[in-house]
Amino acid sequence: MKTPELICRGNPFDVGAKHGLLLKEAVQSNLANFWSASQALGLERLALVQKAKKLAQEYTDALIEEIKSVATGASVDLGELLAFNLCHGEVFPDECSVLFAMGDATASGNTLFLKNSDKIGGDSMEGPNFYKHKEINVVLVVRPEDGPGIVGISAAGSTGLKMGVSDLGIAVGTNIARTVELGKRKVDTTQMRALDRVQLAREGLQKESALEAANYVLARISENPTATPGNIEFVDSTTGVIVEGSYDRVALQVVKSGIASRANSFVVMKDLNDPSDVSSYCRYVRSQQLLKENAGRLTADLMKQFSQDHLNGPGPNSLCRHGEHYSEETSQSSMVVEINATRPKESRLWLALGKPCHAWNHPDGFIERTMNRWDDTPEGFSNGEVWKRFWTEEPRFEQEVLQA
Repeated sequence: MKTPELICRGNPFDVGAKHGLLLKEAVQSNLANFWSASQALGLERLALVQKAKKLAQEYTDALIEEIKSVATGASVDLGELLAFNLCHGEVFPDECSVLFAMGDATASGNTLFLKNSDKIGGDSMEGPNFYKHKEINVVLVVRPEDGPGIVGISAAGSTGLKMGVSDLGIAVGTNIARTVELGKRKVDTTQMRALDRVQLAREGLQKESALEAANYVLARISENPTATPGNIEFVDSTTGVIVEGSYDRVALQVVKSGIASRANSFVVMKDLNDPSDVSSYCRYVRSQQLLKENAGRLTADLMKQFSQDHLNGPGPNSLCRHGEHYSEETSQSSMVVEINATRPKESRLWLALGKPCHAWNHPDGFIERTMNRWDDTPEGFSNGEVWKRFWTEEPRFEQEVLQA
């Protein structure tokens, strides 16, 4: 039997329709998760839908058209899917670690980029429309009629990216920053025209360089901040740019050589950080240690090893984050990119769906491709089945890894 076409091609309507049809069950599951989690946070469905409709004015017509056609393809309510896409970070903020190394710090001379995506679960996520209290991660491949092709990891039903790369050779990641304001909920975001980081990440990948993408996002969040403080990291073959954004201030760190990393805190605007946030401190210090100790000989394989690192754990304080309960923030997917400076469409990309220490160590848990070769992607990476298999915390899974 022929493998289904898994790449979303064409104009925004065609891209969204393919996404919705291909991932119909996973989209419905994630949407149900979103509303259960919103209810648990005391957020009213109608208010979020109304807010999302107003926020839609802050995004391009092409993006909104894509979301509309995802809703049609997946047979879900458009207003509800708008809220899922444009208010996602308000309900499910990314708890993540990002590491990168410029060419002078790597063995090959090519820029390397790593992101682990961490997410919470919740008691409210139960019943036939849910999967183990978590949000289903999928590989999203978009080949638009206009603009660069994009590959990344997303929540099924979301047009935004947890992490991704364009065929112009730009990689992106995002993560929340746990600040004092956020911890004490000092800022009321209900009336804000707050943007969503994963959508900004997708928009940034339409640009020609990491610096252009970062400056575009900087201007956007200077006018309308994101719902929660956080970082967006854009990296290409010559420059890495980290955008730190809070409610009333922004900062840029430009990296031309060496290494850089972020956990769920700020570095430039470190005075805003919550001093009780032990996890972010531990992961940032560990990421810096791993990168500096291996500077000059960093490889993609080493980056994959870093994503599985269990020092200070395994638990919430390790780079590969584990938890005893599904409500804890745990690692759910990972991406490593090696950017080809002269032929960006030949940049190499490794994507792992599920717990990094499980997925990277099983032949079915990850895929390796170049940006110009995605036609033979296994269906399980696009419909959520691979993630369902490898996200688990259960120790018994290790036996399957060892037997592979």
